Amino acid sequence: MSEDQLHNTAEGDVGGTEAPPSGPEAVALNGTKEGLDVRGLFPEVDLIADEQLRNAVVAVWEELWVQSAYIRLADVPTSTRIPYPQVKHCQGIVKGALAIAEVWESVHGVVLDRDVLVAGALLMDVSKLVETEPGLDQHPVASAIGRALPHAVYGAHTALNHGVPLSVAHIITAHSPNGGKTPGSAEAHLLDWVDQADISGAGYDIWARRVLHYQP
Repeated sequence: MSEDQLHNTAEGDVGGTEAPPSGPEAVALNGTKEGLDVRGLFPEVDLIADEQLRNAVVAVWEELWVQSAYIRLADVPTSTRIPYPQVKHCQGIVKGALAIAEVWESVHGVVLDRDVLVAGALLMDVSKLVETEPGLDQHPVASAIGRALPHAVYGAHTALNHGVPLSVAHIITAHSPNGGKTPGSAEAHLLDWVDQADISGAGYDIWARRVLHYQP
């Protein structure tokens, strides 16, 4: 190879070299699961005054993320029919719940337990991390857990194993018509409606599905 060829090759190497992908692109490329920063995603967790409950919320998310078949959190859907990212739905729920709590308390005199409200908001849909999985075409399908158990039951079971109180476990199961319980506390009622409203806020017609669900 001549000196000119060597010089041109070197220039080509330098000019044509691209930085290796990072972040979600790198995760998708090498197939490794991305890390989970619960407090970064949901800073509201630090509003939970009870340290044990606060740590339990983080631990539940971490445990179920390890069990999840997804490698990117953004790929976890709200449901097999609603591809909207579940993490955004959860962020909408907790922020909406805190905003409405202010109204309920100031206007209606409702007394709400902020620890129960925030923990419930962050855990009510956490089992969605394991209730679906990527199908052969990467379209989400129900996992073995999703096929065998009603929505949210596995999340409630995991939460109880981490010492989460029954008041929060009640919210997890009662927010879903398939959970077997209707909301029985002010926090559960608030979160049940915020959950549905947030789906509408994301642009999906949840009310049509809900009405059909309750037809006799």
